[in-house]
Amino acid sequence: MKSLDDKIVTLENMLADPDKLNKALYEIISAGDMNNDDQLSRAEFQKVLQDFKVGDFDAVDDLFTSLDRDMNGYINFKEFRHFFRAQMRIKLGHLKELKAVKQKAKSKSKAPAEEQSSSSSEEEPKKKFGLGFKKWKSTRN
Repeated sequence: MKSLDDKIVTLENMLADPDKLNKALYEIISAGDMNNDDQLSRAEFQKVLQDFKVGDFDAVDDLFTSLDRDMNGYINFKEFRHFFRAQMRIKLGHLKELKAVKQKAKSKSKAPAEEQSSSSSEEEPKKKFGLGFKKWKSTRN
């Protein structure tokens, strides 16, 4: 499985190289284009998404409707590319946020360990024998 950094680099490279992205998208459309008209009908689009394990019919239908910008009943290469690039940018943003959160959590987990190792030998007996705690006061009258 790819690491988070690998996924980020892959997406950045795909977005930076339009020819590579166009080729990948054209291959996806061509694989689903059963009648070779260089566009996807609703049925062809559903088949492509099923191949990618997206099977919710209502979601696929809504997605098709939103992608068919010229409302001709087909998704052409330009419409598909517009959608795919937007999704890649969103995914890239999410991956970068996830990486930042993981790095922040990692740095926080290191900080307490460093504090514990640097505690003075004088504090250890207080913790061990309960000598450093404030006296408990009763709230009863």
